[in-house]
Amino acid sequence: MSRVDKIFLEKANSILEEGYSERDLNSAVRPIWDDGDQTTSAYTKYLTQQFVEYKQGEVPIINLRKIAWKTAIKEVLWIYKDKCNNVANLKEKYNVHYWDSWTNEEGSLGTAYGYQTAKTFKSPETGEFINQVDRLIQQLKVNPLNRRLIISLYDVDDLADMTLIPCAFMTLWSVRGEYLDMTLVQRSGDFLAAAGPGGINTFQYYVLMRMIAQVTGYKPGKFVHFVQNLHIYDRHIDTVKEIMEEDSEKEGPTLWVNP
Repeated sequence: MSRVDKIFLEKANSILEEGYSERDLNSAVRPIWDDGDQTTSAYTKYLTQQFVEYKQGEVPIINLRKIAWKTAIKEVLWIYKDKCNNVANLKEKYNVHYWDSWTNEEGSLGTAYGYQTAKTFKSPETGEFINQVDRLIQQLKVNPLNRRLIISLYDVDDLADMTLIPCAFMTLWSVRGEYLDMTLVQRSGDFLAAAGPGGINTFQYYVLMRMIAQVTGYKPGKFVHFVQNLHIYDRHIDTVKEIMEEDSEKEGPTLWVNP
């Protein structure tokens, strides 16, 4: 069993055994499941401040269940390469339907995700107007010890016009000799759907780190994933338990990025 598989099992067990139940809190539950004629409150068991550090060279994807890794990469390309928030583009170009139910009347995610990577601002280093991705690449090449290398999808001026405030919303970047290290910060994470160790969020942002490292001339370094609220929905508990019973003799995979 790979180290990533073991981390997945440890986190799943921690949430199930030690997690707080939203049913015990005197507060309204945000999401509701759409079950046709009925609606069911989407309660969770959750833990706060969950932190996983992946080893240098370790590809963070699990073997215990199928992960739509190609789809995960396509979503990252849509946000950080295309810098797009048009859901039709995501469907037509990549055949990805993650965001269909969050589309607004204009067919986009409003001011979320690709809107934030596309808009320009005055660079604190050069004074020129630039977007966040281009600034990151530029500074990694000319000013690698810059300790202000952050991409944030969370702009308070734009929150009201986002169809969903981004869950994985910030990346922090540091050069360590010949290596590029990156931390992903996530405000909230659905353990089964995307945010569990070795899941879609972890893998797609590891790939983003790999791509940025490649175009800036660095080797991929350490990858850390921090989730403030990591949760398992009540209706997912049995599925998670079934996955926990799986056994895999596979080691972690390798990932080749076309140079």
